[in-house]
Amino acid sequence: MPIPPPPPLDAETMPRYTVDLAPQANPDLPPLEGEWLITNGIGSFAMGTAIGCNTRRYHSLLVASQNPPVERINTLAAMGEALVFDGDPVELNNHEFATDDGTTVFHPAGWRYLTHFHKDTACHWTYQVGPILLHKMLRLIWQRNVGVLTYRIEVAEGGGALPSSLVLTLTPFVALRDFHHLRASADPCWFSTETHARSFTVAAADLPTLRIAASRGHAAGPASEWRNFRYQIETARGQDDTEALLVPGSITCDFTDPQRLTKAERLLTVTFGTEATDWSLVEREDTRTPHLDRIIRNTTRDVNDTAAAEHLTKLALAGDDFVVRRSIGDRKLSTILAGYPWFADWGRDTMISLPGLLLCTGRFEEAGRTLTAYAENIRDGLIPNRFDDYGGEPHYNTVDASLWFVHAAMEYVRTSGDTALWDQLLHRACCQIVDAYRDGVPPEIGMHEDGLIWAGSEHTQLTWMDAKRDGVVFTPRHGKAVEINALWYRALCGLAEAKDGKPYADLTKLVKKSFVKTFWSDDLGYLIDHVNEHGVDESLRPNQVFAVSLPHSPLPRTKQKQVMKAMRDQLLTPMGLRTLPVTDPNYHPQCAGSMFQRDEAYHQGTVWAWPIGAYVEGYLRAHQFSAAARKHALKALAPLLDEMHTHSLGQLHEVFDGDAPHTPRGCMAQAWSVAEVLRAVALIERGG
Repeated sequence: MPIPPPPPLDAETMPRYTVDLAPQANPDLPPLEGEWLITNGIGSFAMGTAIGCNTRRYHSLLVASQNPPVERINTLAAMGEALVFDGDPVELNNHEFATDDGTTVFHPAGWRYLTHFHKDTACHWTYQVGPILLHKMLRLIWQRNVGVLTYRIEVAEGGGALPSSLVLTLTPFVALRDFHHLRASADPCWFSTETHARSFTVAAADLPTLRIAASRGHAAGPASEWRNFRYQIETARGQDDTEALLVPGSITCDFTDPQRLTKAERLLTVTFGTEATDWSLVEREDTRTPHLDRIIRNTTRDVNDTAAAEHLTKLALAGDDFVVRRSIGDRKLSTILAGYPWFADWGRDTMISLPGLLLCTGRFEEAGRTLTAYAENIRDGLIPNRFDDYGGEPHYNTVDASLWFVHAAMEYVRTSGDTALWDQLLHRACCQIVDAYRDGVPPEIGMHEDGLIWAGSEHTQLTWMDAKRDGVVFTPRHGKAVEINALWYRALCGLAEAKDGKPYADLTKLVKKSFVKTFWSDDLGYLIDHVNEHGVDESLRPNQVFAVSLPHSPLPRTKQKQVMKAMRDQLLTPMGLRTLPVTDPNYHPQCAGSMFQRDEAYHQGTVWAWPIGAYVEGYLRAHQFSAAARKHALKALAPLLDEMHTHSLGQLHEVFDGDAPHTPRGCMAQAWSVAEVLRAVALIERGG
């Protein structure tokens, strides 16, 4: 019986993420749980908390990418709203301010009037002040650096008598700065502001002009500086946490006698961004909706289980936030941003994320464009570890990104059937990488006589466990690392199966034998982590899971099962795999504190979500996709699927504390976290 296609996405079928706004135990403290993200497909984004109180330097109604997907500018940090009843204002916004005595204060207390918040591809708020309901929606225009706020006034039933006059006042809080940096002063002398009948323009040296325009009402100055906005997540991260914002003036709109106003007269639309206002863009249907419709249909096309289809829908929508346009020369290619709010596109993250975000969702054209963008930037057998945040030369300083590229390219051809791109570009790129590793990539990557790859030195961090601060290498893993050589074996096997693959086939036999001899420990019952001139590191880490999960495993099935048992018994948590077991003397229970403390804990016990994909695949492969294995795998994923409705609404964090309750840390939206959970759900549903 054919599987019916999912219904088209609309306001009723779009997944929603709602925050419980029930009265708080302490009415003087705002509920700051629930962080949201919306994006526009070119690297620009909006981000904040459910109540609208900014707690990060990155929170903004529009962070605009000037050179997609990088060179990002925090433009409009917030919009203050006040309903003015007969001349008496009721402020609806929320800010935290630092005071002279070292404490902080929240002002005003707009959250007390907030009755509802939910996020889909836009953000929606409802406030009630006496008899008046104010509905607010924030959205971004797809692939344009323009944001839109829409306000709608309604009369609440049984809300009491209406005021004789009702005015909505809007106060723009302008950051207009590099999104990484705080502005110590927003004194109007640093800005150039212009006020027009219903709009403002704000400019600062070497930055794009911010344009704010209203569909109705009246704009008026003067400009002023508001100081001491405090961002508590920055405080917790041990970074600068206060800044000043510019207010260019205010916009007022009269809504007196709302019951007699037409539907159009009860609306106010405000646009803002680094492009001139094009009202036709604002008024037309969201062009992202049909784009998302295609993705959902591709992702759920052969899924029989309703719950699995719902999970895949949410994950595919989350994944779309990371897939962005990247221009190379005159060509429009694609890439994957590693995480919001601060990461750009990193080679390792992109290649790990590509199978989940682009292959499981049928986005083959974008997958091909992404692989092309990296293949054309190979240098000395390496793909870029990351493209530069400010449009400079790519950075090349990793050993695993290129091997993940080979894996992603092979999975692309297997899944899409696109042999043309393989013949034209990808096969040559993969051979270029493998040949360079075999012959040696100066100064620190090369193959030893046993066929295994050695990489790095005591002073470099070339694997994904790359934390280093103030000259301190926290997870020294130079030498022969287990996951690097699992990826190496997978690359050789894949090329051996391709055209002219005999030289690689001969090498696979040596690598397989050397892998088991070097990494397997009968005493431990699992694989060691790495070996170098100092000896053997027997730390139990999730890195060995890739020796089981990748399509070609150098291990016999009995050893595969032993590896997965060690992962399940000692590293598996509800949020993913710990990077060390709690019994290890180097285990850190929390990834918190100063930058040094966080980096120290980053791979020393901290839970990462992304290896859960390899765990699920490894467990399924080791147990031959049995019903019991599928049941266990789904149980392992369930808490992460639930997590999408709590801290990062519709997204998944980068990392979590090693100890319960596994508090989320790092990026609030991480590409490979979403990608690998998505891929794992698809594996459980569809099989290998």
